[in-house]
Amino acid sequence: MSRKLKWGVFGFIALGALVLLAVLPGGTKEEFSVADEFTLHPIISLPSLAGIDLSVNKAVVYLWIATAVLVVLAIVVSRTIKKQPGRFQYTVEVLYELARDSIVGGVMKSGKATWFPYIGAMFFFVLTSNLIGLLPLPLGEHWQPSYYAATANLYVTLTLALFTFVFTHYAGIRKSGFRYFVNWAPSSAPPVLKQLIWVIHLVSEVFRLVSLSVRLFANMLAGHAILGVFFAMALIFQNYLAALLLQGGSVLIYLFEIFVAFIQAFIFAILSAVYIGGALDQDH
Repeated sequence: MSRKLKWGVFGFIALGALVLLAVLPGGTKEEFSVADEFTLHPIISLPSLAGIDLSVNKAVVYLWIATAVLVVLAIVVSRTIKKQPGRFQYTVEVLYELARDSIVGGVMKSGKATWFPYIGAMFFFVLTSNLIGLLPLPLGEHWQPSYYAATANLYVTLTLALFTFVFTHYAGIRKSGFRYFVNWAPSSAPPVLKQLIWVIHLVSEVFRLVSLSVRLFANMLAGHAILGVFFAMALIFQNYLAALLLQGGSVLIYLFEIFVAFIQAFIFAILSAVYIGGALDQDH
């Protein structure tokens, strides 16, 4: 049989399979709500304290999982470190050097050794949380497997951004005293403009907090929402061909989300380094 004839037979079989998938009924219509996947129901109900609900939901569980993974990872690496690293140790070393040399070393002029532990820990924590959010865990509705990331919760990202916000101003005050706030307006500016520049800088500091938290939250939420929409459409369309195409698209989105998980952790860490470094070296 010639090569052209073989390809023709394979093409005919593939076309027939596609037609068969298009005409076969897709089974019972299922309902799926994407919004329900992001609704936080109590897993362990606890009493409220001063109006604050202390119940444990899946966002808290995902934070626990990320923390446990990092603790286990640190213990394993510290006990198995070798002069000739294997693949696992090499990967960890690459990420460590990325945080130390490219993030902290690349943007900070001073205070590198002091602030690397915080910025490095933030990088690894955000990265781990993002990647865990791409694993189907039985924490969805009726304990079904679902995708959810703790960093897709605004309260979580706002808390992480608050750490950077507080440490930024702590670093500035520790370095320059309360003159750190005076230096927000350059000494060379005309007196009539100093107050205006100072107020503008104050507003920009607040918006740093907002942008740092919302950027991470929005990117992680959007990716998981798109995945949820593709899964929902596959259930709604009672057609195997449509489901096959949608699941193929969801695989591509899933691979892209792995890239987003890394890039968002990098951006969050490098902006934290920029803000803290800027507070330590106030150049105008």
